[in-house]
Amino acid sequence: MSREHLAAAARRRTVEATERATRAVDQMERRHDRINFVAVAERAGVSTDFLYRHTDLRVRIERLRVPRPRRGEPVPATTAEHMSAAVRQLAQQLKRERAAHREEVTRLERALEAAHGENLQMRRRRDGGVPR
Repeated sequence: MSREHLAAAARRRTVEATERATRAVDQMERRHDRINFVAVAERAGVSTDFLYRHTDLRVRIERLRVPRPRRGEPVPATTAEHMSAAVRQLAQQLKRERAAHREEVTRLERALEAAHGENLQMRRRRDGGVPR
């Protein structure tokens, strides 16, 4: 085979793969299937690398890969909303734990001061009230 025939065959395979990938994305979009690079590659029989290298396909898949609910399903909160709620909840939990730790440290510091005072009194009694 000549180089021209090989090049033409390669171009034909690329065009066919592009058409399969485009049809796969169209079909997945109509069915409200979850769209991502792996799912499209499997459905179209192409590699994910092929999809990433073809700018039009890559841009379209990136735009559509945001999870979409099926018809009749409630619309889920966005990931950012979930993260914000989780961050707020964790921040509140951390604030409560810090306050509890501060109270515990204060209690322990007072107990340590009392123990130092008692220790000092005991040493003074032992030494007959004579400071060292």
